[in-house]
Amino acid sequence: MDQREFRNTLGTFATGVTIITVKGENGENIGLTANAFSSLSLDPPLILVCIDKNSYSVPAFQTGRPFVVNILSEEQESDCWTFAKKGTDKFANAQYELSEDGVPILKENLSTLVCDVHEVLEGGDHWIVTGLVKAISRKEEKQPLLFYKGKICSISIPAANNQ
Repeated sequence: MDQREFRNTLGTFATGVTIITVKGENGENIGLTANAFSSLSLDPPLILVCIDKNSYSVPAFQTGRPFVVNILSEEQESDCWTFAKKGTDKFANAQYELSEDGVPILKENLSTLVCDVHEVLEGGDHWIVTGLVKAISRKEEKQPLLFYKGKICSISIPAANNQ
């Protein structure tokens, strides 16, 4: 199968965009943009995110260590691109606060999930990191940032009733 065609086909599935933040082994702030994110279980509350095996951040995702899933709002497109780059100080211009565990939480998020690494599983050229969710928050007034066909986009959704 042609890898480019496979990637283009997968790109027709519109996804939200996240920035995963974690503390490195030396206490440094680490962040990466990821759209391979999903809910996994309601009981217990688990999510998953897929991280390239070649990512510099891989060693930070050890069982029991805290991390944060920052689900991006349309106002955060510049953060999306900043955290997708390698070798830059990604937090230099980012607005964030720290979780109780000292992990950065971006301030303009659509939603936030504070997690502990539950399990790390092998999945081809990626690691599948499952997270046990400890705390959540969301901002109903914000709109999502989306990834579709290799591009960032946004849509306008009418405000919904809390369900």
